[in-house]
Amino acid sequence: MIILFFLITFKTFFLIFPEVVLTAAHEGLLMWFNNVLPALLPFMIITNMLISLGFAQLIGQILSPAMKLVFGLPGAGGVALIIGLTSGYPIGAKAVADLQKAGELSTRDAQHLLAFCNNAGPLFILGVVGVSLFGSSTVGYILWIGHILSAIFLGILLRKNNEEKSKATPTIITFHRKKSNIRLGEIMGGSVKNAMESMIVIGGLIVFFSAIMAVLEEIGFPDTGVFAGLLAGIIEVTSGVRDISNAGISVYSIGTAAFIIAFGGMSIHMQTFHFIDKIGIKPQYYIFNKFLHGIFAAIITTLLWLIFK
Repeated sequence: MIILFFLITFKTFFLIFPEVVLTAAHEGLLMWFNNVLPALLPFMIITNMLISLGFAQLIGQILSPAMKLVFGLPGAGGVALIIGLTSGYPIGAKAVADLQKAGELSTRDAQHLLAFCNNAGPLFILGVVGVSLFGSSTVGYILWIGHILSAIFLGILLRKNNEEKSKATPTIITFHRKKSNIRLGEIMGGSVKNAMESMIVIGGLIVFFSAIMAVLEEIGFPDTGVFAGLLAGIIEVTSGVRDISNAGISVYSIGTAAFIIAFGGMSIHMQTFHFIDKIGIKPQYYIFNKFLHGIFAAIITTLLWLIFK
């Protein structure tokens, strides 16, 4: 009923403010085309190809001791962790889903891993948030370090001793000159197709939530100050951090921005749900863990700011 009420309400607002919705949707589409698509598409294609070529198994063997010791997870999870820390939302979620579908992770492992490997990318935190919005590279680095440390801390906190053995079956990859070209071509084509399909979904969600935010601001939703940024950030990360940065640099604005970036916002969550929809991970479990990530990020980043500002 809540979702139904939400949809009917905003459809009504869309009809009342068509110009506002059209402008916001246009801006959201341009942001997706000019910024999000070129930033994420190459990572998605490479991730698909690496998993298809058995790279997860190779990295899994190398990282297995560390992943089991620190997080209680199979070594293949290290691929999703590395990708999630370097590529940005929602590539970490896609990597987890692909590994689970490939048999490298159990559903239980995937649920644990997703909680701390689907993160904001360094380019977003350092470039967009630090330099562009706050006008300070120092703020960007502190937010980024706090983001990573809090994600790792959450992964350790959620560590469980897996009683079930890994269901993954090692795949031996042999490269025969004649056949490998055909297989690599198929893998490349499939990877691009899969990545483009994912990007279309992400683009649609960005346009939708851009319209939502525009309507909320039109009907009087606060758009300045730390608290306004917090409310906006729960819906869409970039809008929330932008509003917070307008209030200036302070311990409160830094801590709140850290929470929003780690939590992800509903726009990011919807993108994530698209990837985990069919692998048995409970959305409410993921949201709760991202809330914990936000709390830890706010605390750790605030401490870092007080120490190194």
